[in-house]
Amino acid sequence: MQILIDDNFAGFTEEKLLRDIALLPDWRREQAMRFKHLEGRRNCTRALLLLAECLGVNAADIPPFQYNEHDKPSLNSKLSTLNFSLSHCHEAVACMVSDVPCGIDVESVGRYSDSVARYSMDGEQMLQILGSGNPALAFIRLWTQKEAYLKALGTGIQDNMRDIPSSLLRRLTHTEVHTDKGYVLSWCELPPDCKSLKPVS
Repeated sequence: MQILIDDNFAGFTEEKLLRDIALLPDWRREQAMRFKHLEGRRNCTRALLLLAECLGVNAADIPPFQYNEHDKPSLNSKLSTLNFSLSHCHEAVACMVSDVPCGIDVESVGRYSDSVARYSMDGEQMLQILGSGNPALAFIRLWTQKEAYLKALGTGIQDNMRDIPSSLLRRLTHTEVHTDKGYVLSWCELPPDCKSLKPVS
């Protein structure tokens, strides 16, 4: 397993972006340029450059991603049989590569929304969030863990986020809280029996 994070965006300029975009294959360059704002273009560009670094290849040699029915991307098997996951927020871009199904999620620590929390968290998790000194941070920790798990499953966010129990998250996910940078990072690797694991308590 390898995880790379880029959170050094202070002073990131259009000139820096143009230098980075020049390293991309045509298909990814086109994707990046569809974003209207610098941040979107930056995140799209930096994510592929991190993936190339993890794989030890030139970014220009990465072919277009293949996608499953839930839009989870994968690599052409001729390039690599490794699994990967990408994520980004305002403060950071993250990439994870593993020889087993994996998922990574990075999220900014923002305002706490009780309605979103109650929609996505079960009773035990709500008690944990509301009983903490920082509900916004406690919520984002759990949210990133759930999203990393669902990305590893290959399903992405669905209506069943509330049904993923904390016991499963504690067993399968790992979390880093970067309070100085204002984001939380979680990742998940699925064990060989992952097909028997269901996001229910």
